Amino acid sequence: MNASLTEIIPEDEFLELAQDHSRNFLKIHTFLLNERRAHTRKFYSHLVVESEEFESFLDDHCARDNKTWHFFCELVACIRNLAKAAFILGHILKRYHAYDFQEDESNHFLEDAQKVSTFIDDTIFSLFEEVKKEALRLGMTFPDGTLYEDSFGEYYPQKRLPYNINEEEESDARGVLAKLASQYLGVISKVEHFGWNNGKNHFDRLVCVVPVKVDEEKSREVNALIHNLQSTYDHHIRRTPLELQDENLKRFRSFISMPMHLLSIVNWLSHLYERHILTARREKGKEGITFIVDGPKVLDVLVNFALFHANRYLQSGRNLACEFLGKYTEIDTCELRVPEKLGFHLRPASLIVKLAKHYGTKLSLIVDGKEYDASNVLSITMAAGLIARKGYKTVLFEGDKRCLADLKLLSQCNYGEDDKGNPTAPPRELTHLWT
Repeated sequence: MNASLTEIIPEDEFLELAQDHSRNFLKIHTFLLNERRAHTRKFYSHLVVESEEFESFLDDHCARDNKTWHFFCELVACIRNLAKAAFILGHILKRYHAYDFQEDESNHFLEDAQKVSTFIDDTIFSLFEEVKKEALRLGMTFPDGTLYEDSFGEYYPQKRLPYNINEEEESDARGVLAKLASQYLGVISKVEHFGWNNGKNHFDRLVCVVPVKVDEEKSREVNALIHNLQSTYDHHIRRTPLELQDENLKRFRSFISMPMHLLSIVNWLSHLYERHILTARREKGKEGITFIVDGPKVLDVLVNFALFHANRYLQSGRNLACEFLGKYTEIDTCELRVPEKLGFHLRPASLIVKLAKHYGTKLSLIVDGKEYDASNVLSITMAAGLIARKGYKTVLFEGDKRCLADLKLLSQCNYGEDDKGNPTAPPRELTHLWT
C-alpha cells in the first residue's frame, strides 16, 4: 500500500507559518482602527488581494478542516466576500454619473448605495476586530506598523481627453445589435422565470427568498448572461459609426452594465450568506459568524438593494431593447421545402431552434396563415403534424434576413439528415449548429 504524499503538520509548526503569511493581512486591522471613514476602490482592491492570498494559504493547509483554525478561516473568507462586494459598489458609486440614466430617482439610489456601503464597511471592521481576538487566542502576534492612507488615494478626474480615436468599422453592427437586444429580453425573461421581479420584500420574508428563490448558482447564471451582453456590445458596437449615430446605444450599454455590477453583488452576498452565515446556523460550534455579521441585514442588502435595483434597471432597458429589435432587424420571408420523408421531426426541428437561438431574433414557421414559434421544438413539431396531414412540400418562414439565409443552407442539406433520417455532415457555413 502506497504511503500518503501529504504530510501532517503539527499545529504549533503551522502557527509559525501562519504568523509569517498573515503579516500584510493583519496590518489592515491597524489601518482600519485609524481610518474609520469611507474607503476607496484602491483600498478594497488591496483588501481583496490580501484576503484571497491569505485564504488560499489557509486552504492549502486544509485549515478549514481543523477545529483550532476553522473559525479563523471563516472570518477571513467573510472579509474576502464583503471586500468583493464593497469594491463593486465603490465602482458603481464612482461611475454612476457617467451612465446617463436620466432618472428622477437617482438620489434615492445613491442614498441607498451609500447606506449599503456604510453597512459593509462596519461589518468588515467588526470581522477584523474578531480576527484580532481569534489571532491572539491562537497565539499569533500582530505585526508592527500599518498601512498608509496615501497608498490608497484615488484620483477623481474632472476632465477627459478628446474623443479622436479612429472609429471601428461597422461590419455587422446592426445585426449584432438586433441579436443583443433579443438576448437582453431573454435575460429579463430569466429573471422573471426565477421570480426575481417581485419588488422589495418585507424583512420577515427575506428568509423565504434566499436561498429558495435567489441563490449563488442562479445569480452566477444570470450574471454570466449579462456579462456576455456587455462583452458583445464592446466588441461589435462600441466606437462604430452606428454608436455615434444612435445616442440611445450608449444609454443601452448603461442598462447592461449597471445590472451586471449589481448582480455581481448579489452573487458575492449569496455566497457569503449560503456558505458562511446559513451554514454556521446549522452546524454546532460555528455560530460565531452570526453574532458578527448581521445575516438579516445581508439579506436585506442582497434582495432589497442589489437585486431590486438590478431588476429596475433591466426593466428600464427593456423599452430600448424592443426599440432596437424593431429598428435594426431586417425582416423577410422565404419559402423552403419540407424535410424529405420524415418531415419536421425532432432532429430538423432542433437544428432550426439552434439557428433561431443563435441569432436571438424572432423566427416564425407559417402554415395556412398561422404562425408557429420556430425557436421552440414543440411548436415546430405541432406544425409538422398539420404539414403532414395536408401533404405540403414547402412552407413559409419569416424572420431576420441573416437567419433566413442560413435556414436556406440548412434546407439544401435536407435539414441535416438523409432520406432515412440518418444525420449528415452540415455545410461548412453552418458548423456552429453542430458544435
